[in-house]
Amino acid sequence: MSFSIFSSLSWMAATAAALGPIANTYTRIPNGYSLVNVTWSGNLTANGPEVSFTGASFQDVEAQIRRANPNFAWPDGDATDVSLPPSSSSDKAVARLSCDVPEFWYATKYRVDEGIQYLRGKTGRCHIDAGPGVCSRISCSYDSAIFFCNDNDAPLDVDCSEWSEYAQDIVDACTDDDTARHVRGQQFNKRNWNVIVGYSKC
Repeated sequence: MSFSIFSSLSWMAATAAALGPIANTYTRIPNGYSLVNVTWSGNLTANGPEVSFTGASFQDVEAQIRRANPNFAWPDGDATDVSLPPSSSSDKAVARLSCDVPEFWYATKYRVDEGIQYLRGKTGRCHIDAGPGVCSRISCSYDSAIFFCNDNDAPLDVDCSEWSEYAQDIVDACTDDDTARHVRGQQFNKRNWNVIVGYSKC
């Protein structure tokens, strides 16, 4: 029995040592991109004024929202607190989806699923700085991240609820067939922004 336990531990250590250098060769953000904050704008109460909060992730933003209004609740269903300009409305104008993100490692699928569930139903207007090549890491847990990226040379506002839809498309199309179920991918909008799913140390 002790031999079996020792053998298992030795195998686990050898596997970790082998995988470590592989993961370390991949960046915490896709090659060519840099990290920026994300800003949410919306209403904390039904008839209240529009307010804005900025953070390194949407979890950071939501923490600020709940400090400002502990009773805040996200709208049910497809309701939204914020009207976007016509050019910024949700149109799911998908240009393409790629399951090969250069120099970017895989995330764990079920952790990405958790991130999608967290982002689903988050309404309002979400703002990202001018690019090209900037991303906000909107969700990350256990080194499995979802990024919102802007390739325009101007700032961009989108409907926050689109993030979960794009990430779900990536999971549906790009999850591998191994038993551990890993995923990475990138879906582009015709307005020159995109969502990326993959590994990021967090």
